[in-house]
Amino acid sequence: MRRAALLGLALLATACAGPQRPVDIGFKEVPSDVILGAHATPSSAPVPSPTSGSSTAPPPPSVVALPPPTFDVGPEPSPPAPLPVPPCPTADPLQAPAREAPTSIAAPPAKASYVFRNVGSYSVSGADARKGAFPATSLRVVGNVVRSSDTNFTYDVSESLSGVTTTTTYDVVGTSLVPAALPAGIYLKQVKSVSSASSSTFAPQPELELAGFPLVRGTSVSSSGVDPQTATSMQFTSTVTGKTRVDACGTPLDSWVLDVTAGKLLSPTQNLDFTATYDMGTQYGGLFLRERTAFAGMDGSDGISRTNTATITSTPKAP
Repeated sequence: MRRAALLGLALLATACAGPQRPVDIGFKEVPSDVILGAHATPSSAPVPSPTSGSSTAPPPPSVVALPPPTFDVGPEPSPPAPLPVPPCPTADPLQAPAREAPTSIAAPPAKASYVFRNVGSYSVSGADARKGAFPATSLRVVGNVVRSSDTNFTYDVSESLSGVTTTTTYDVVGTSLVPAALPAGIYLKQVKSVSSASSSTFAPQPELELAGFPLVRGTSVSSSGVDPQTATSMQFTSTVTGKTRVDACGTPLDSWVLDVTAGKLLSPTQNLDFTATYDMGTQYGGLFLRERTAFAGMDGSDGISRTNTATITSTPKAP
């Protein structure tokens, strides 16, 4: 629930453009067992190094970890052990992924821990102005799988990054047993953030749909929800843009791409815009194998922004 991006320059650029001729482009999918191109991870913008005046205060958390206006006193999270930076070779561009990503999620992910590589930066303006880069690696823990049926379940993914532990609960609906139930798809159910002295929870009503099943290129869903406990709302549009390969330090992984646009998070103290791209491994229970997130806006009287690309460094365990 936490990601945002830039939009202003695009509006300025289009304001001076004259009328243009409409262009019709057609697409046709042709099955093939030949892999064309390297499908490498897009290069990220250079990460600014912290300046000599940078504060040691932590950066703003991810957009889904932003604190609501009120806080509950929470336990201090156990500091994770320093993570080594593993060697990360590049995958052979002609090597096909060992497992194909199907159009739906049949089973929950296996309980496991994974190291992710991060390339990102943050900045905060105002009285406590600071900027810096995120750690090169972070740890994500998958667990707390709860089944309500053979095809319906929830699971948690927890990440510790720069002093904030964020636990996101996903809800996977394979079939609707009752007419009033959620349609088949994957949903964002809850996000809880815990820092050294406080915790916050965002539990939108209704749950926010990320994608419907079966996944089909070009389909979109628009989601919006409000947490009545904190008066925090979130909305976005998520579009299935096709498939891509994720390079897990030398191993190619198949995935479906979810492109999240027009993201907005509003609370009594925050006004944020965000975007994200999720490369989802449906063959691994719906784990995000790579995600590119960005947000920008106001948190109280401070301007905040953050961008990060996180990529898994190993092949996930099979469900």
